[in-house]
Amino acid sequence: PKMSLNRLPIDIILIRHGESEGNLAQERSEKGDNSDWTDTFKERHNSKYRLTEKGRIQAKIAGKWLKENINGGVFDRHYCSEYIRAMETAALLDLPQAKWITEFYLRERDKGVLSSVSKTDRNIYFKDEGKRREHDAFYWTPSGGESIATSCLRVDRILSQLQDTCSGFSVILVCHATIMTAIRIRLER
Repeated sequence: PKMSLNRLPIDIILIRHGESEGNLAQERSEKGDNSDWTDTFKERHNSKYRLTEKGRIQAKIAGKWLKENINGGVFDRHYCSEYIRAMETAALLDLPQAKWITEFYLRERDKGVLSSVSKTDRNIYFKDEGKRREHDAFYWTPSGGESIATSCLRVDRILSQLQDTCSGFSVILVCHATIMTAIRIRLER
């Protein structure tokens, strides 16, 4: 069914978490440096990745920008993913009167067997996943994970919640890139 845009919040501000340990490890892996990918690091669920120093600076800069450009940084509702990097970002935005609500449905897309695997190892051990992704990235589901299309279904629940509880409000969501994309897909359809 088509979403009723007149029942949504007046403003929905989407903030991606700052650079995380996982982002940095993947970036380095793409350049051939897999030193971050220790056994201990690989065993951590990606929900536990913390912000890097750069990510903390990014969050503070985003908070400063919000306070200077959007109603003094005051929002009616504040939601964030339950992943540590998103919660750290939310706190570092340092928004006035913020009472953050962690929302399970804002979590990162589950990449299944590709979670906690370096780019190098993906190219060596999971070539078939990459080939399957080439056929249709939107519907492709990594083994044990979820597709972008499935992420959109989670986002429908978030948007429905916002319609029911935040109509006419100004809302901020701190989440992940794929979830931001899914929100845009659902709102722009």
